[in-house]
Amino acid sequence: MDQDANVAPDQLRLRSVRSFFLLSVLFSAAGRNAYYVGAIWILAEAGNSAGSIALFLALGSISEFLASAPVGYLVDRFDRTRLCLAGDAIRIAILIITAAVMIKQTPNDTLYVSAVFYAAVDRLYLTASSAIIPSITASERLVGFNSLAYAAMQVGNMLAAVITGWLLGATVQTVSFLFAAGTFAISMFSMPQVTLRLPNGATHDRCAPQPCSETSEGEKAARVPRFLVASYMLIYAMGMLVSALMSKFVLLELGGAAFEFGLLEFSWGAGAMISMLILTLRCFSRAGGSVIPIIVFSSGVAMAALYTTRDLNIACVLVTILGAGYNLSRVLIDVEIQRLIAGAKLGRAKGRMHAICMGFSLTLYAALTAVGDGVGPSTVFLAFGLGMIACIITGYLLNFARSKSSKRREARS
Repeated sequence: MDQDANVAPDQLRLRSVRSFFLLSVLFSAAGRNAYYVGAIWILAEAGNSAGSIALFLALGSISEFLASAPVGYLVDRFDRTRLCLAGDAIRIAILIITAAVMIKQTPNDTLYVSAVFYAAVDRLYLTASSAIIPSITASERLVGFNSLAYAAMQVGNMLAAVITGWLLGATVQTVSFLFAAGTFAISMFSMPQVTLRLPNGATHDRCAPQPCSETSEGEKAARVPRFLVASYMLIYAMGMLVSALMSKFVLLELGGAAFEFGLLEFSWGAGAMISMLILTLRCFSRAGGSVIPIIVFSSGVAMAALYTTRDLNIACVLVTILGAGYNLSRVLIDVEIQRLIAGAKLGRAKGRMHAICMGFSLTLYAALTAVGDGVGPSTVFLAFGLGMIACIITGYLLNFARSKSSKRREARS
């Protein structure tokens, strides 16, 4: 009876931990989106080419690329909650300094330097917070809680998109950075509550995920399967291209301004929320990796369709589909990794995977920086969307050929 009495308080504390974790994720995402929306719009409105915006994002990507592996090691070595706290505190300092320097300096150089430091610290928070999830969630609920975490992120993204779009048009542009700093402060004050003493005395950040039904902890893989890496590369690069080119797409091809840009960012977040609702369906509770390429293929179709779009409403629908596809695939990929990789190696596995994806994205940014405004945003969307479609079709054909050859070998033997 005493044992039963102890179960309820433990469950209540665990729910509280999860709630504060989601609160931190929500406000951290709001700050992240406010920073990038504000910086990209400031560069676009200053008359800079798409190449300069791509350079801004490329510098951040280089920083993330270099930081991914060391961050993965830190996440597996040190207290993950404290690493998240450090990430929030440093991001606040970077944003305040950026806003102060931009009062007297031109935006380009200031934002370029800011992106380098910001992206590395942002990667620290993202990797540490993602690695906390398996330790506060049972393996059979990984899809559900990862969905909640991504839903919290997208609520933050949506709120930040609308508020930042309004701030950029209504007041001094650097106020958007102060708004971002405020959201990081709320995230920082929420994260200390994510400290739970489990019955065995271990804190959540040291606790390995529960063994899932498919495999035990000792049987978990050491590396992420190639198809997951390829899918992550494509979907991550898609999101980065949308971030790099959407402002120019609004200005040059839709004839819009900051508010319309905010609406498209809101649509991306709305798509993400729709994807979270989809993931609550029972058929997705044990969704495997086989559905991921289908989502990537559909996202490629929607991205290619932006080529012919000159209407804001249609663009909002397509961006909503892209937001849904991006977040559906990200959640399912994260869940697959958490199921396959041992908890003690999770940070390093995600760090290596992210480094590969960043290397691919950097190649795309280098191409964008080189062509500048020589190629329109919609043309880039078309080319990459068709590339996504081609990669998925090629993958299916290769798998089909392998299965055929293996059946022939079995028949001969």
